[in-house]
Amino acid sequence: MNIFITGGTRGIGFGLTNEFLKKQHNVTFTGTSEQSIEKASLQLTGRFLGIVCDVRYKEQLEKAKDQAIDQFGSIDIWINNAGVDQDRLDVSELSEEEIKRVIDINVVGMMLGTSIALSQMKKQGFGHVYNMEGLGSNNMTMPKTLIYGSSKHLLTYFSKGCNKELKSYKDIWVGTLSPGMVFTDLLLHDMGDDGMKIARILGSEVEEVTPWLVKKMLKNKKRIMWLTNIKVIGRFMFSFLKK
Repeated sequence: MNIFITGGTRGIGFGLTNEFLKKQHNVTFTGTSEQSIEKASLQLTGRFLGIVCDVRYKEQLEKAKDQAIDQFGSIDIWINNAGVDQDRLDVSELSEEEIKRVIDINVVGMMLGTSIALSQMKKQGFGHVYNMEGLGSNNMTMPKTLIYGSSKHLLTYFSKGCNKELKSYKDIWVGTLSPGMVFTDLLLHDMGDDGMKIARILGSEVEEVTPWLVKKMLKNKKRIMWLTNIKVIGRFMFSFLKK
């Protein structure tokens, strides 16, 4: 299969890229600089294409998509993984630039990627898009995360809505990936002591989560959730018993 992953040079995106390649699939992944692409490429084996791309700009995403098609012929799975966290500040303290940065990457970039992917998939007659959920997707709200959380809440609504528009395309749909708390730079960014206490209980390593996510995607699961309510309860109970 031919896979396209935005933000594939580190964290969960790199983990997904690596896992698909291990399973002998072709992968196109994007990063924000030549340096990040080169660093990731040195750690990968298989048939892959790394492309510098800023997901905030449609022309760059279109160009990356065209390069992937030229190289591999089609796109079976497109994963909108690129995303950023926000500064840990109240809304009233955030700058205009910071608010726009988070929304432009997490929302506009995801919407543009979905639009471009679905346009290509309609031409092909098949394909699946996955959008990466996070804090806010399940309606949870936390102070000093409101811009990030709002971006993920919107992502979930948007993904469900896309499928309303795809009713006449039985082999094309938009799914969501919910990896839970994964120890990446994004999760650990500006995390306080209270946050780390929770992360130690609920957090997982990239190498644990990404193989499972890939396995579910290859089985055409539409909504994929790693950290279910049952897992959350179990981990808290186990943590309590250890004490």
